[in-house]
Amino acid sequence: MIEITRINHSAINTRDQLEAMRRFYVEVLGVQTVARDIPAKFADRIPGFWMQFPNGQVHVIQCDPERAGEPLPGMNCRHANPMGPHTAFFVADLEAAARHLEQHGIAFDRFDRFIFTTDPSGNTVEFQQDPERI
Repeated sequence: MIEITRINHSAINTRDQLEAMRRFYVEVLGVQTVARDIPAKFADRIPGFWMQFPNGQVHVIQCDPERAGEPLPGMNCRHANPMGPHTAFFVADLEAAARHLEQHGIAFDRFDRFIFTTDPSGNTVEFQQDPERI
């Protein structure tokens, strides 16, 4: 069993309205933002901003919906799309989570400290090591 400790974030997309989205959420609704914690090699290719709430984050990612199913260049995604809408969970042990998915024949993509897979309906699911459980 994978020990999910808490929700990390959910992600929503915008095609070409990134600044309008930022104004709406930050200036109109007053949502706080935080610095994005993305590996440098991907940061420039994933435009967006992260909103912080007491119980997790919502990531706004700019992505052309017509290309949403395509892998991010350099990521070689075969099984999931980290650029599209998704839900991310923190887990107690990321290596154990990878072994568990393998044991159950669940295909996934691994990038640094991220695991991406899909649920039976095709929704992208992300797993990250819970920093409070290292």
